[in-house]
Amino acid sequence: MYHAPYTQSISRQNKACFLFLLDQSFSMEEPLGNSSNRKCDELVTAINGWLQNMAIRASGDEGIKDWMDVGVFGYRTDQAANPIIESALQGPLAGRVLVSIPEIGAAPARIDTRTQYLPDDQTGEVLQVPCEVPVWVDPRAEGGTPMCHMLYLAHQILSDWIARHPRSFPPIVVHITDGESQDGNPIPYADALKSLATEDGNVLLFNCHLSMTAAEPFMFPATDEGLPDELARVLFHMSSVLPEPFYRHAVAEGFPLQSSARGMAFNADMVCLIQFLNMGTQAAPGLR
Repeated sequence: MYHAPYTQSISRQNKACFLFLLDQSFSMEEPLGNSSNRKCDELVTAINGWLQNMAIRASGDEGIKDWMDVGVFGYRTDQAANPIIESALQGPLAGRVLVSIPEIGAAPARIDTRTQYLPDDQTGEVLQVPCEVPVWVDPRAEGGTPMCHMLYLAHQILSDWIARHPRSFPPIVVHITDGESQDGNPIPYADALKSLATEDGNVLLFNCHLSMTAAEPFMFPATDEGLPDELARVLFHMSSVLPEPFYRHAVAEGFPLQSSARGMAFNADMVCLIQFLNMGTQAAPGLR
């Protein structure tokens, strides 16, 4: 029986898999566009927020449903330019390759207290409200950008996962970087990753470039014409074309997309990064 690709519902029987690949090179110390905060800080804020939201969304009457596996990897180099590629999860989950969402929900590294600024409905004044935030990932920024090594390991991780979950919705890889690969051309490694498939379709690779300039972001371009530089064009060619359910979801969210738009953002600021994370991961059937 044929069914259209990227339509397999996500369930305990057919889990989802999300793999985040985080650039931890030295340039992540720079401020993120339109902000005074470091890219590495804004990135982990967004990733920790995503993990918390997914744990909440997977919660039901019987606790957190075991319907997805998540990996968070960082990549950088040491002082001798050797690649360091490792799980970015801290605390009880440190060193784990893929972790189930119930484990994520049960085992943050710690709980931080942050200040939220919320408007008072009565007076209109902005109130400072302390809130507790679970943390799984901490910022890192050192060394170079061994992107090919990272994509090669992602291929190994997802080959193993697909062998165990052949009928599942295909894994989604979200790669977030601020610079060029320093260990070769990443496009062949990206193509190899995208060639992996479950019965429901090929692995999806989405790429988000963080900028320190306040330039206009490019979200979900359909061609590489008009992209500002070679790095943008490389990330474009690394990125998957948005499958139909993702395309429809993005259009419904107000993105003006052309057909064959790709899962890519360039010159992203924090707002753009959060939109990209949500768009890239919430269009899968059963996660809406």
